[in-house]
Amino acid sequence: MARLTMKRLDYAAALGMFVYASSVVATPIILLRIAEELGFGLAEGGGIEAVRAGFLLAILIVSGAAAARFGKTRSLGTGGLVLAAGLLTYSIAPSYGVVLAAIVLVGLGGGILEALLNPLIQEEHPDDSGRYLNILNAFFSAGVLTSVLIVGDLLTRGVSWRVLIAGIGGLAAASGSLFFIFGHDAAGGAPSTAPSGDGPSSDEDPKRNTVSLRRQIRIIVRDRRFWFFSIAMFCGGGAEGAFTFWSASYIQLNFDGLARAGAFGTAVFAVGMVVGRIASGHLVKQEQLHLLIVASAVLGVVASLGAWAVETMASFMAVIFFSGLTIACFWPSIQSHAAASMEVDSTMLFILLSCAGIPGFGLVSWIMGLVAEARDLRTSLLVIPILLTALAGAMLASRIGGRRPTHASG
Repeated sequence: MARLTMKRLDYAAALGMFVYASSVVATPIILLRIAEELGFGLAEGGGIEAVRAGFLLAILIVSGAAAARFGKTRSLGTGGLVLAAGLLTYSIAPSYGVVLAAIVLVGLGGGILEALLNPLIQEEHPDDSGRYLNILNAFFSAGVLTSVLIVGDLLTRGVSWRVLIAGIGGLAAASGSLFFIFGHDAAGGAPSTAPSGDGPSSDEDPKRNTVSLRRQIRIIVRDRRFWFFSIAMFCGGGAEGAFTFWSASYIQLNFDGLARAGAFGTAVFAVGMVVGRIASGHLVKQEQLHLLIVASAVLGVVASLGAWAVETMASFMAVIFFSGLTIACFWPSIQSHAAASMEVDSTMLFILLSCAGIPGFGLVSWIMGLVAEARDLRTSLLVIPILLTALAGAMLASRIGGRRPTHASG
């Protein structure tokens, strides 16, 4: 197996992953404090994530067009700055309505990062993307880990949630700036007709680019394997979002834990994600990704049922660590396996698959909040094994009558 070689933009992407993760996980950790200060319930709390995911989803396709016109790194830099603006507005919000307005900007900025970080990595390493995607997506989980530990500890020490959100906003601004510094896009942007999405021509006709994007989308959506991969992305994103968003609140409500304990629980899940992604990146070859995904889903069903069944905080911590190990590979590995299986433009494929994964991440968190309001938060955990069973089924179905995966990136 070839040695991993990191490039300059890989480091920029790693920081982007870290910041994006911090913006995603901040609300779950501070949720109970915000709800108490601004006066709203668990369903409204889940609604914050649904709004973020909704606007993140809305910007994904637009991000593909922006990358085709201006280049990935410039678009990523802009996304980081928009994310920073949203977080800074969030930090001074006087009411739930203003929080939702700020979350719109958070969703838009995060959507650009979500849309283009993985395609950038795929472009940098087209022949071995599965390994690099898993390694660099580990920085997303590392961002979750670091953020929840710091935020949870500082909350317990009495630091205002507003200060913490503002701090993440400052980090997002630094991340956006780094993409402009490290960017190598051509002066006029990248036409989507180039396989990489960062082609050299500055005078491509924008109308021609738009037609090409539409053609790429039509080719992708007409391949039935795309829809199976989309189902898998929705379920994998939902399972990851469920544990990321609700672990802290679950520990605080079910085990009478402090904010620090809730944050530690989310951190334990994140550690499992980091270990799982780094291990996948170092140990699993490109042609083994399908087996990795299916096996992880089966083990994830067992782990998530365990999270529902255990009665003590220590047992819950152990189970969600194992859940993190099993869920870790889904997002990067499904995207990389799809790119290797389908001879299409990889940038647009990644964006369209994210259009399936993001609703899973956001809507499942919201659905669990509704279930928690109707029954209890523990019952809502049963949503997770259902998702993982469907994921395994979708990946197995994608192989029926399909072509053997190749290393083509589109």
